[in-house]
Amino acid sequence: MIVEGTYTFKAPRDAVWDLLQNPDVLGTAMPGAQRLVRTGEDHFEGVMKVSVGFMSAGEVQMIVDLEDKVAPERLAMRIDGTGALGFVRGTAQVTLAEAPDNQTTMTYRSDMQIGGRIAAVGQRILDSAVRTMTEKGLEALQRELDTRLAGGGR
Repeated sequence: MIVEGTYTFKAPRDAVWDLLQNPDVLGTAMPGAQRLVRTGEDHFEGVMKVSVGFMSAGEVQMIVDLEDKVAPERLAMRIDGTGALGFVRGTAQVTLAEAPDNQTTMTYRSDMQIGGRIAAVGQRILDSAVRTMTEKGLEALQRELDTRLAGGGR
């Protein structure tokens, strides 16, 4: 499954980059995330609850590795998740570009393999669920940026 798109953050590129390095923030940006902990440099482990279509919430053990980092321009993620409902494996590339009015445009592309019972819901439902989760995650990042830029950040 390929998911790609762009999103413009109302924040400078350095602020967006810093946010993407923070496991607490990454955890809030992943809908259903219950925990995301840095266990090594650029290595994170966590747990998400996932519901897709008629499948009720199931826990997925996630491992996320950040790779190919060129601050504050780009990074790649390797994602590996397994749980009772199936598995998710793949990569994602993120590029950050300065935009007018002190904003940042993120271009993202992920290539994920999804298998097990979770894949049984069908491609159309899965596509819709992943796109909705991506949109909610990006909106959560923007809210965190707004809080930090207003002086209430962590």
